Amino acid sequence: MANRLQKFVQQARARVGLDRPEDILAAVGLYGVTKAGANVTHDTGMRLSTVYACVYKIASTISSLGLNLYVTNGQRRDVVLDHPAIDVCTFRPNPYETPFMFWETVISNAVLKGVGYAVIRRGAGGVPIAMECVDTDLVERKVINNSVVFKLQDNTIVRQEDMLEVCNIYRKSPIDLHRENLGLTQAAQDYGSEYFGNGGQMTGVLSSDQPLKSEQMQMLQKSWNGSMTSAGTKLLPFGFKYNRISIAPEEAQFIETRKFQAEEICRIFSVPPALVQLESQTTYNNVEQQNLQFARHTVLPWAKRIEQELASKLLTLQEARSHYFKYKLNDLFRGDMQARSQFYTQMLQNGVMNINEVRATEELNPTAGGDTHTVQVNQIALDRLGAYSDKISSDDNGQSPT
Repeated sequence: MANRLQKFVQQARARVGLDRPEDILAAVGLYGVTKAGANVTHDTGMRLSTVYACVYKIASTISSLGLNLYVTNGQRRDVVLDHPAIDVCTFRPNPYETPFMFWETVISNAVLKGVGYAVIRRGAGGVPIAMECVDTDLVERKVINNSVVFKLQDNTIVRQEDMLEVCNIYRKSPIDLHRENLGLTQAAQDYGSEYFGNGGQMTGVLSSDQPLKSEQMQMLQKSWNGSMTSAGTKLLPFGFKYNRISIAPEEAQFIETRKFQAEEICRIFSVPPALVQLESQTTYNNVEQQNLQFARHTVLPWAKRIEQELASKLLTLQEARSHYFKYKLNDLFRGDMQARSQFYTQMLQNGVMNINEVRATEELNPTAGGDTHTVQVNQIALDRLGAYSDKISSDDNGQSPT
């Protein structure tokens, strides 16, 4: 018996090209069946519209953000443009993917499957020259002699320092953790498909007072099932009765169930319902609040994970003391034109920003004289503020201003 089981596992590995037991079982349809009767895997989970929308919203939002590498020198920080790490992160991660495609794939795998992987290719001196996405299902994480290594589908072994890992909490997939919840969503969707596939007819039982032969029963069943797919009045033979054994969608609260399950999925992925086109008592004001909630409680934690992973894998220990990666999250907190105008006015009047810094934020070219910081009092330059203060003090003492 043990030999037969081992032979089956070997054959399954050879056919599906996977090593992990859970991946093999999922591939052959023996894994992921929930109590609701639905088979929930990563692939079937993505077929649920709300799951797809949540994964897409998180991955595409982070992928569209700008990413900078900074170097600190005392209280100063400057953007680094000529480091190999920033080249593979923002300009060309590999010859066949754009940065957006690369990050969207890695983050999608992390959000959906628990971990997103990318192999780091290095050149002379260990300098990173490329990063290549690897499907999570094709990577096996192992601990050997207190060291973490990764085994790929082609039996290649990758060291931990050469594998970029973007991890979800506990390295667990939300699909695996919430399979029963998603199974109920899938079952509700299947119920609707089956109901409308039957022309809106509910399941029932035909009964007769007279005994029937097997051939008569099969013929009657075939005729009745064929008539169920078309609208119109159905005619029962003499002596037959039809008894409904299923409930109508409104009795099953079909719409309410689907809506509630969609909100449950949003809760799992920490995405506000309004961002995936769920009404959920949405108003203009709370949509803005949901956008801020998404930026602070969903995008920001993911951004921190990626920033720290990049610093750990792409920078040397010496560089990590003075260099750090940072996403440009300000775009997520920008309001409409009126709110931005008021913000910039306050920053300019209080000398926090100069005109060229405001123009750079709006992706406009610098203007002559725009590097001077001004304050609200007569909008004078900061380096002349002392002389102005002395002048005001002299006027207060009763002396004539010069």
